[in-house]
Amino acid sequence: MAEPANLSAIQRMTRRAHATPAPDRGTRAKRAFQRAVRRAGAPFPGLSPEPKREEVNWGLPLGDLLTELPDGGLLIGLDAPQNGRGLCLLQQPLVDALIEVQTTGRVDRVQGPGRPVTKIDIALTRDFVELFLSAFAAELDGVSGVDWPRRLSFGGVLSDRRQLPLLMPDVGYHRFGVDVALGEGAKSGSLLLAVPAAADGAMTSEAAASVDPDPAWQAAFRRAVGQAEVPVGVILTRVRRSFAELEALAPGDLIGFDPAALTKVGLEDTAGQTIFRGRLGQQYGRRAMLMTTGPAPVPKAQPVNEPPVTPRPPEAAPPSVPLPDVVESESDEAD
Repeated sequence: MAEPANLSAIQRMTRRAHATPAPDRGTRAKRAFQRAVRRAGAPFPGLSPEPKREEVNWGLPLGDLLTELPDGGLLIGLDAPQNGRGLCLLQQPLVDALIEVQTTGRVDRVQGPGRPVTKIDIALTRDFVELFLSAFAAELDGVSGVDWPRRLSFGGVLSDRRQLPLLMPDVGYHRFGVDVALGEGAKSGSLLLAVPAAADGAMTSEAAASVDPDPAWQAAFRRAVGQAEVPVGVILTRVRRSFAELEALAPGDLIGFDPAALTKVGLEDTAGQTIFRGRLGQQYGRRAMLMTTGPAPVPKAQPVNEPPVTPRPPEAAPPSVPLPDVVESESDEAD
């Protein structure tokens, strides 16, 4: 169950902090992972994959996931819904065993040397990977606390691991790993699966409906961050000029703008997102901005038909721009 799209960042953080997985998620997910490995190997006579030692790590940061990724083997990028990405790694003995059972009908006990991945490797392992992914999704039926996308698909082979920090979204990942005995013990290889853990803080299982952030913790969190300073800018108007015009600007030059801009001043955050709109005026002799409306659906960089930059004599004083009064007096404000 996904969270509403209009939840604030703080709301998503508080939900995420208290989205404790179901107690049985670890044990049942491990069993589902093992059964999926066996089911994926069933169509390959002689492979007989038998899961042995398994390990599951929950909520790994992307940096830790990539740092601890074993060397060698066939690394596959997985596609998930909503632009999610996952990883599947078949170590070399598992790749060799899949090729051997499809070419000779049995798993050779001799382990060959490490070698680059070939197109044959990809072609003869893809069916196993896709069967494994679909079997794992099916085995997770009824497992509570599943906060990752079950529908994963074969994306492509990742040969250059240096590109992984750019290809993988910077979210948390759950990592499943298992050692697999192949061909009744003729070979032993490892299979690793990394899945994105609800990057937006949304739980994807039916258990999400029962997640209720602790009000006391939420209040304490708001008090802690409520004193943080947030830089904002008051933007009078935005203009576009050619590089030549900018290069020709000098102290004393004037840049004209539409007088209507005085009633469309924007209060923006550092990312350029408009928080409020208002009009420019005065209060007690000082410049002031009166908030009038929330964010307006107006392009931030919309060009205006401004008059060109007009140089003026240096000795001439720049004309003042008349500003409407926002508050004329204290008595007016009180009224």
